[in-house]
Amino acid sequence: MAVKTIIFDMDGVLYLGKKAIKGAKETIERLRNEKYELYFLTNAATRSRKGRAEKMRGLGIYIKEGEIITSSYGAAYYIKQNHPKSSVYVVGETGLKDELRNAGIKIVVHDRPDIVLCGLDRKVNYKKLKTAFRGLANGANFIATNMDPSFPVEDGLLPGAGACVSFLIHASGRKPTVIGKPCTYLIEMIFQESRSKKEEIMIVGDRVETDILLGKKCRIKTCLVLSGITTKKDLQKIKEKPDYVIESIADLDSVL
Repeated sequence: MAVKTIIFDMDGVLYLGKKAIKGAKETIERLRNEKYELYFLTNAATRSRKGRAEKMRGLGIYIKEGEIITSSYGAAYYIKQNHPKSSVYVVGETGLKDELRNAGIKIVVHDRPDIVLCGLDRKVNYKKLKTAFRGLANGANFIATNMDPSFPVEDGLLPGAGACVSFLIHASGRKPTVIGKPCTYLIEMIFQESRSKKEEIMIVGDRVETDILLGKKCRIKTCLVLSGITTKKDLQKIKEKPDYVIESIADLDSVL
């Protein structure tokens, strides 16, 4: 069945760091003109959906805020739906806190919160981790935006949210509820909105253990791009292959 809806990862698919991937702008514009339904699903939690849309506009790629699902937005939505009156201690950046505030969730800075929420924090320090650890020791629920060990930028890889979360896992002996890919929570939000059947949906990503695994879990088409994390050499070690492999988003027409 023909693809009608495409779900794009963002880091490594549309951009690397502060630079758009060649052909990303033109491909998105062409797909819009051809009336594909588009969503953008990212584990990144350092920006809000609004902030992520603004970043993309700065790269010349125009995406509506409502088309973007981030793990920061997903975490706020999850807490609002499941723990609506809870206080939250955050190890994370402005975008994650913005989404919590947008959802009316109380953020605290002490070690007796109802929830400890951890994402990528590029200004993390021992004081923040100590407060989060003590919050968990005091019985707080433990939520992680995602467990990505790294993320791609222009000149290679940087440590991801999973590095921050792992500190708390090892220190506390606790396992978090994980919001981001390959868990299905975020994509289920898209399935509820989409007008397409699952067999008409494709996910495009650069990471086998998140994007492609998520697609396999949900039984939708999967397309791996080699412009981000995964390399051709990595593919030789993978047992469950993506449906399609392309060099970058600029080659997407070849599989549609």
